[in-house]
Amino acid sequence: MTDPLPPPAEQALGVPSPQTAAASTMRQGIKDELAEIAAAGRLRVRPQLDSAGGRRIVLRVGGKRLKLINWASNDYLGAAQTRMVKNGAQRAVRRWGAGAGSARLLAGSLPCHAQLEQRLARWLGAQSTVVTASGYQANVAALSALASSNEDLLILDRLCHASTYDGAALAAGQVLRFAHNDPADLERQLIRGDSARRRIVCVEAVYSMDGDEAPLSAIHSLCQRHGALLVVDEAHALGVLGPGGRGLAADLGISPDLRIGTCSKSLGSQGGFIAGDHDLIDLIINRGRAFIFSTALAPAAAGAAVSALDLIERHPDLATTVRATAQDLRQDLRQRGWTVPEGRSAIVPLLVGDEAATLALAQRLREAGHHAPAIRPPTVPPGHCRLRLSVTADHTPADRRKLVEALAEPVRAATDPIKD
Repeated sequence: MTDPLPPPAEQALGVPSPQTAAASTMRQGIKDELAEIAAAGRLRVRPQLDSAGGRRIVLRVGGKRLKLINWASNDYLGAAQTRMVKNGAQRAVRRWGAGAGSARLLAGSLPCHAQLEQRLARWLGAQSTVVTASGYQANVAALSALASSNEDLLILDRLCHASTYDGAALAAGQVLRFAHNDPADLERQLIRGDSARRRIVCVEAVYSMDGDEAPLSAIHSLCQRHGALLVVDEAHALGVLGPGGRGLAADLGISPDLRIGTCSKSLGSQGGFIAGDHDLIDLIINRGRAFIFSTALAPAAAGAAVSALDLIERHPDLATTVRATAQDLRQDLRQRGWTVPEGRSAIVPLLVGDEAATLALAQRLREAGHHAPAIRPPTVPPGHCRLRLSVTADHTPADRRKLVEALAEPVRAATDPIKD
């Protein structure tokens, strides 16, 4: 056995090597960056629940257990806490195991995935669907597959979700943006990119921060006129809008080329999916790296999502309840002097504007028994801070009244609402 090489003379004298010094500088840079975020009041932490999610939660804050009414859940139909959906997850685990164990194109495509894809296709009236491990992954896989050449062009609404922008960043195609919900500006971008091999327009059915709907009929007509593909992210519309909860496109009677969805909102589970014709779905399966190189969705999530589809079919009143409760909340808040955008979705944004005032308002609501986290930069632009109130089918009229009563004092004490 040979003796180890002696350390360099600098190390023997206690002088750090250039590599050690560089690593130390890098680590200090990370600490400095975190300090800058904290100094701006924007250091994010993970709120720790001491309960299941749902209408009522227990939140651990400073060693205390706070019992709160939850206004931050995307489980719009309350599906995640139903016996039907929990049983669906349990059955899938017992039959197919805790994990898929492989990517879909190797040995991870289980019968539970095929069942979910068939049910989703039937529900949406699509030729084909493919299930992914998350809604985020669905957007990334779809856009990177469609825009696989630098001759392709992605045209995105400025307020599209981060996953859409990340999918565009990972795609080989060029990217243009158009003014939010502005068909005229969209047409200008379509004309600007008329030499592209493929033009792909990306919008959301319901936008996550304002709860507003895309002018989908006008956008669909423009895409048809200019020969562009239309990709619609229906994450916040499915389960709430349209006949049978099938989303905004179904509500308007139009058929986008692709619909992106998630199982983590109205389906109360986990995972995402892409729905479209056979050729487009096959292209994503073959070109969508986020799909190809990821382990398949866990069986429990697939089983829960199938049962959630059963729940939606058997209880169409759930969507009606969500829309009615959200509309009542909008009206109540306007009567208190708040600026609340129009909408039909489960998202009710409470516009404040100032960041400090929004944080103070969220804290006062917590003290009054409500969980409604502040939404602030970089999620929204400076000056557009808000509370995003997410209404579910489980919220009661009493919950709504308590929230509105709790907001009466902060309207006067924390900040004046932004006026139109």
